Amino acid sequence: MPRINLIILILAVCSVFSSYGQGFLKIGDDLEVAGDTNLLIDAQVLEDGKPIANINVLVIYKGLVIREAETKKKGFFQLKIGFDTLVTLKFSKDGYLTKMIEIDTRNMPEEDRFRGYDAGLFKLSMIKSNDEIPIALYKKPIAKFIYDPAAVNFILDRKYKKEVKNNFKKADVQLEIIKF
Repeated sequence: MPRINLIILILAVCSVFSSYGQGFLKIGDDLEVAGDTNLLIDAQVLEDGKPIANINVLVIYKGLVIREAETKKKGFFQLKIGFDTLVTLKFSKDGYLTKMIEIDTRNMPEEDRFRGYDAGLFKLSMIKSNDEIPIALYKKPIAKFIYDPAAVNFILDRKYKKEVKNNFKKADVQLEIIKF
C-alpha cells in the first residue's frame, strides 16, 4: 500500500509542474523536457570582467527551488523556460552578494507563441561581499525580463530597471545590472 501512495504522489507532483508550463529544457548539458516554444536564457557570470565558475544558479518558482545548477568553467549557463511562467534566477556563491533576476513569460499573446525566443547573451557581474554595500539592495531582483509585443521579443523591463537604478543611486552605490 505505501508503494502505491508513493507512485501516486510522484505522478501528482509531475503533473503539477507540467501543468504550470515550466518547460525547462536545459541547464548546462542536462536535458529534461523537449519543446519548441520557449525562451532561451543564455548567460555568462563574471567577476571584474573575468568568467567565474561554480556560481550556484537556483530556479525558483512560487517560492520553491525547482532546479539547481552551477556555472561552467568559463562562467556560462543556459536554460530554456516555457511560456506562462514567472521564475526567479538566484545567483550565489560563498563570499559573494546574491543576485536575482526575474523572468516573466506570462501575458504573451497566443499568436506570438508559435516559436522559441532568445533573450540574448547577457553578462551578470558578481560582487564580493563587503560591509560597504547595503545587502538590502539585493533582496529584490536586480532585473526583470518581460515580453514586449511591440518588439515581438523578450526585453529587460525598462520601468523596473529605472526603479532599481534609482534605489541604488539613493544608496550611493554603483549598479551594474546586466550587460549584453
